[in-house]
Amino acid sequence: MKNVLLTLLFISSIHLAYSQEGKIKTTVIDTEIFCDHCAECESCDQNIFLRVSENTKGVRKVKIDSETNTITVTYNSKKSSLEDIEKAIALSGYKANDVEPTEEAYNSLDGCCKK
Repeated sequence: MKNVLLTLLFISSIHLAYSQEGKIKTTVIDTEIFCDHCAECESCDQNIFLRVSENTKGVRKVKIDSETNTITVTYNSKKSSLEDIEKAIALSGYKANDVEPTEEAYNSLDGCCKK
């Protein structure tokens, strides 16, 4: 009986991992970062990460690269979309591909993060 339960548990874990595989996506979003420390700066990095993770479901990882002006996001495509992620980044004050930030969001950035 114990072997049967372990076998069922093993099969269900493989099924879960397989079913999640097609849902998880990573996208690289073009942005404009005007300082060289956004990835390390507590207010910049946390602002983007919190906005994206709080406003979009299924976000697993957010990485800012100020050298290439990109934000890489890993997310569950069944729970959120690229458009949702772009809107969340724009709400944090940064451009996300062709989605411009609102004036209010942009004005809330630290001075070093503005043009």
